[in-house]
Amino acid sequence: MGKCSILYILVLLLTFSSCKTQENRGDNQMNFSKLIFHKSRCNGTCPTISLEIDNERNIYIEREYFKTKSETDPLNSGRFKGKLSESNYTYLLNLLKNCDLDTLEFPESNIMDLSKTTLIIYYNGKQKYLKSVEIPDKAEELVNFLNVIGNNRELERTEEIRQLEY
Repeated sequence: MGKCSILYILVLLLTFSSCKTQENRGDNQMNFSKLIFHKSRCNGTCPTISLEIDNERNIYIEREYFKTKSETDPLNSGRFKGKLSESNYTYLLNLLKNCDLDTLEFPESNIMDLSKTTLIIYYNGKQKYLKSVEIPDKAEELVNFLNVIGNNRELERTEEIRQLEY
C-alpha cells in the first residue's frame, strides 16, 4: 500500500471518528418541557413558594411570606407571572444538565421542621419527581437558583390561579 493510500485511510478514520464525537455531543441535549418547584413552610417564618417555568420561559409563581409565625405579609405574598430572561433560561438548562437528572435522587428524611423541596421536571419525554428536606450537593445550585426566581419581587402580580401539580 502506498503512502497516499495510508494517508487517505487515516484522514477517513479521523473524519468518521469526529462525526461520532459530534453525535455523542448531541446525546447531551435536553428537550426541556417544564419545571415545577415547591418549597413548603418551615416551623418558622420561611416563605412557601410554588413556581412553574415552561420551555417558552414563562414563569408563574405563587408565594406566601410571613411577618411572624401566624401573620402573613400581604405585600410580598400572592400570585405573580413573568418571563425568564434568555440568559437565566440558558443558565437553568445548564443547571438541569449538570444535575444529571436521569440519576439524580433526593434522600428520604424524617426531619419535620424544615422546608420540604419538591421538584417535578419534564424533559426528554420523561418526568422526574424529587422531594425532600435534604438537597444533594449536585442539585443545590439549581434549588438556590429556583429560590431566587421564586423570591423575585419585580414580577407582575396576577389574579390568574393555577393548580400546580404536587
